[in-house]
Amino acid sequence: MLSRRALLTALGAAAVGTAGCAERLRNPAQSAPPIDGSCDNPAATWRMAGGGPGRTGQTNTVPPAPDADAVDLLGDVRGEDGRQMLASALPAVADGTAYVPASTEVVAVDIDAPEAGAVWRYDHDGGDFDTVPVLTCGAVVVPGLNRLAALDRGTGGRYWQADVGGYGPSAAAAAGETTYVAGPQPVAVGTRTGNRQWTATGETVAVGSSGIYTTRTVNRTGGVRKYDFDGEERWHLALGKTVGSVSVADRTVYAVDNRGTVYAIDAGTGVTRWSRSLAGVEEVHTGLAVTDETVVVPAGNGRRSVALDAATGEVQWQLDTGIVTGRPVVGDDWVAFGRTNAGITLHDLADGTQRAAWSREHYGFGTIDGLAPVEDGFVVRGGTTSGLTLLR
Repeated sequence: MLSRRALLTALGAAAVGTAGCAERLRNPAQSAPPIDGSCDNPAATWRMAGGGPGRTGQTNTVPPAPDADAVDLLGDVRGEDGRQMLASALPAVADGTAYVPASTEVVAVDIDAPEAGAVWRYDHDGGDFDTVPVLTCGAVVVPGLNRLAALDRGTGGRYWQADVGGYGPSAAAAAGETTYVAGPQPVAVGTRTGNRQWTATGETVAVGSSGIYTTRTVNRTGGVRKYDFDGEERWHLALGKTVGSVSVADRTVYAVDNRGTVYAIDAGTGVTRWSRSLAGVEEVHTGLAVTDETVVVPAGNGRRSVALDAATGEVQWQLDTGIVTGRPVVGDDWVAFGRTNAGITLHDLADGTQRAAWSREHYGFGTIDGLAPVEDGFVVRGGTTSGLTLLR
């Protein structure tokens, strides 16, 4: 991860107006006392979409027991009309609290006592929330359709609000003292104050050690762009097909297009190191899971999920999982798939051997949209129901 000093240096360079493609902005947030928490290596179970700024899907948690129980995480969280609230995306999780985007609100829920209802709730006039929140610098940053707000994690009190909009589960990420929000134009925002720094091009965002990586699709033609931390575009790789959110690990950017071709791209130069076309993988929009040695490719709207060697792209193993629209979750030696129409399965990361399964019929999941790990379990989002189930 880029050091705090390096990030401050990069942002300082941006302030003096480095020439380039990114537009400079001087539009301060609606201000309040600045955030003063540490931004260095923040501890959290699931900090943002994909678990971290690189969107690798990695966790250090333990998966559920084979006989785990299921609890409705939002069963006692009600709207003004008395109806149960629904989740518009997966939550971010830290210190036993899930921060859930729920239509026009964000609610904090104690996962050890969900029957107590919301710990706090936040509502604003910025449209719906459908992006996974970001936990950074001791705050929770919540992107809405037309507003971005930073909240106190314990109380939900607002530090600041900015006129920055984002949409889609992977629209926000943070590294160091900067939050990046994708949308019509990705925006770099100072996390402590909400001041906008620069804009770029892209609909999803991931952050690596040397820059920011966005994807954008126009008329079903996709591409990946890299920006320095001062907003300078460094390269653009046109892939010719729709591309979902990328993952960044070990100086490599991994992407998959809508026809099931996976690309490993040099993060510094934009040169493709290898590509692999996979039968049975189609329309993967949420992204991949990546470790130092393995790239796990979900089936998307296809039927087969595949593990590849991260260095060469060679197939290590494959499974007939059926549709898997969510990003897989990878632990120290395991990988979990939320199978859209079947349930959740846990597999050995080395060879794909199944270790455990939690069926849709037994647990009443409905269709499965995605997983977020918690200690000894998963939060499961329903695709058709928009409900949240705690499996633990």
